[in-house]
Amino acid sequence: MENVSSKYYKAYKAIIELKKAFACVGERVPPFLVGLCGELLVKMELAGKGVSFKSKGGQGGFDIMLENGKKVEVRSSLLKNEGLYPEDVKFHGWRIKQKGKELSFDYLVCVAFDDDLANPKIYLFTKEEVLKAEDVEIPRFKSAQKKLHLFRSLQEMEKAVKHNPRIVSKWEIEVNKNKHKYEFEKRWEILKF
Repeated sequence: MENVSSKYYKAYKAIIELKKAFACVGERVPPFLVGLCGELLVKMELAGKGVSFKSKGGQGGFDIMLENGKKVEVRSSLLKNEGLYPEDVKFHGWRIKQKGKELSFDYLVCVAFDDDLANPKIYLFTKEEVLKAEDVEIPRFKSAQKKLHLFRSLQEMEKAVKHNPRIVSKWEIEVNKNKHKYEFEKRWEILKF
């Protein structure tokens, strides 16, 4: 009999096949499918580790309710530039907090995909950790109050800071220097408590 973890993995792989079909006709993957891929992978990880949960779904400020009552928000990102930095600087980016809205999650899971929705890197943050992010003002993204950009390398991060220092927060710099500390695999057990 197939376990729950492998069912989530099959659903994730089905979206990758759909992405390939979109590419064949010159279409991009709709953003909601990128987000769904991230949620499926996180649920696969949780199920595989024996962490009980319920899917929340919708736009309620979190995606997953853990058995212990803790709320998990999953955010997903493809590699991008968004015109904020020099063209050769790429990052995975997530809005952490929207202006005027309170955070309704206990944990934030950020999933970073390559352009093929493959090779995911999954990062886990507590609410307290993400609230350390300084507020930002980005004219193009007026509703974003706090954000996280994870750059491909420290050299790219330094280039981004030099180009646009007002939008890369001290907290983001610290996270980029210590990405390994936030890897899901290294700290998933905090979700149990």
